Amino acid sequence: MKKLFLLLLMVGAGSTIQAQEDWSRMTEIFDQVYSLATDLNEQTEKVTAQGSVISIVTGKGTVSVERKLDPKKAKELKHYQYNLLTSAGKVVVLDKMNAERVIETFQSKLLKLKEELRVNQDADVENILNSLFN
Repeated sequence: MKKLFLLLLMVGAGSTIQAQEDWSRMTEIFDQVYSLATDLNEQTEKVTAQGSVISIVTGKGTVSVERKLDPKKAKELKHYQYNLLTSAGKVVVLDKMNAERVIETFQSKLLKLKEELRVNQDADVENILNSLFN
């Protein structure tokens, strides 16, 4: 019986450590997306990164993802809660799976926007250079 209890305790502790690692990985990804949004904010008004919120302006309004410390956890753990915010005032508290989906979608859209801005800038430079030498 003691061996079974110890086995269950070890498995439970292992899954807790795994969950903490998953959430810390989410923090790293959010930081990368935040950095990308900050860079894009310098090039366009469609993307904002301020405080702990990343916002993208769309044709239908603004969509934001917010990261804040989870008030239910000890601050030392740095466990974050993620929320999806809309310009209509809707706030959706995200579980781990949905937080991953939202942050990955933001990352994908921001990378696509970065590439589009680069291509447009290259085309603008090309047009200016052509007009100078013609």
